Amino acid sequence: MPQQHRLPDPASASADERLPTSWTSAMPQATERMQRTAADRIAWLVALAVLVFMALFGFQAMRWSLAGGWQWLWMLVGLPFFGVFSVLSVLAVVMRLRERRRVRVALENISLERGEGFRVGEPLELRLRATVPAAQEDERTVAPERIAMRLMRHRTADAAGERCCEAVASREETRDGRLLYACELRAEAGLDASRWSVELQEALDDGCAPILTAQLRLLPAR
Repeated sequence: MPQQHRLPDPASASADERLPTSWTSAMPQATERMQRTAADRIAWLVALAVLVFMALFGFQAMRWSLAGGWQWLWMLVGLPFFGVFSVLSVLAVVMRLRERRRVRVALENISLERGEGFRVGEPLELRLRATVPAAQEDERTVAPERIAMRLMRHRTADAAGERCCEAVASREETRDGRLLYACELRAEAGLDASRWSVELQEALDDGCAPILTAQLRLLPAR
């Protein structure tokens, strides 16, 4: 069974190791139409009907004022009613049509399982477990569909990593309700490096910082 590695002690962690417990995509967030319940739709239609009725009443009152005489007093009621409630009716329809919410791609409670260590030429199984954070007002939160997992080779202890292997893990849901991204990486036999690491990144985003970067414990060859 793979062993789950927890956050290392900051004093002993490598400078480039990043193991956050939460993450939000840096890509532009999509928007979508708000999904309303039947009760919400009925309440909105009733409110709109009241606004339209008041605007029509104002219009009719202005018509009554055209009869002359004391009927002109209806203009004092009809003009403000028609003006105010007509504007409110139009605003209600426009705001309803333009009402949208953000779709935020994010994860929380992140934990990475990377086994006991890594051997060159042998498969390394990675498992990322996480949950979807609760949505804030006027948004919906989702997890990324796929995550790219990369095996990085560092020729010296402080050298930048070179990509040796990459696999894309699809989102799965476990029995406990958490999300799981799992894949297998392997470095070609004979490759040598001072240290090895893995980077996890949203599959659609190749230009921003990775979700996390974790060091691997190099095991001696069998």
